[in-house]
This record gives sequence, C-alpha cells and structure tokens, in this order.
Amino acid sequence: MIPAMVEKDQTPDRGSRVLLVAVMLCLIIVAHVFMWFSDMPRDLKIVFTVLNAAGWTIVLAPILLVDRWLATIQSGNTDEDPEVQSP
Repeated sequence: MIPAMVEKDQTPDRGSRVLLVAVMLCLIIVAHVFMWFSDMPRDLKIVFTVLNAAGWTIVLAPILLVDRWLATIQSGNTDEDPEVQSP
C-alpha cells in the first residue's frame, strides 16, 4: 500500500488547475500575437518563439506529469481497503 503523500484537503481541485493552465496558455498566445505584430526583425521573432516554447515545455511538462502521477496514486489509494493489506 502506498501512503498518501499529500492530504486531499491541501490539493486544489482539478477544475482550478485546468483553469490556471488555460489562462496561462491564453496569456502566452496573446503575448506571441503581439510580438509577431510588432516591428521586431522576423529572425528575432522566430528565435524568441522557439526559446519561449522550449522554456514553457521545460517548466510545464514536469508539472503536468507529476499531476497525473499524483492523481494515479490518489485514485489507487481510494480503491484499496485500508483494513486489508496484501502480502
């Protein structure tokens, strides 16, 4: 049996996490649209877009993967009966 690493009361609900990610994505997209309509050189726009995409991937990928892992662990804990432990 895997112990609960995070208490259920301490984790935000799934809807608020999805809303946060959606708001972040909208803000990133709006920032890129404004950047592409600016008078910056085209090569610089491409470099900034690639760097930004790579940076957000490095930041968001582990967060989303840990979230999925934690949800799996928590759902596994609710399926098991705490009275019965398998050897």
